[in-house]
Amino acid sequence: MTKIAIRIVGIGLLHSFLYGYLVPFVIYPQFGQNGITFAVIVAILISVGIMATLWLGKNRKKNKGE
Repeated sequence: MTKIAIRIVGIGLLHSFLYGYLVPFVIYPQFGQNGITFAVIVAILISVGIMATLWLGKNRKKNKGE
């Protein structure tokens, strides 16, 4: 359970940093609306990737028990 909590907290920290600092102060002034769109897409892909590793880890544990 602790690995799951660490990953979920990591996703939260990533989004907090991204939307609290990186997007408004770095990406938007430099790249405008296209930069924000790209940053949001990257953040979503990273989150989906992390959640997919959680799902794969659960499936591997179930298969080992069989």
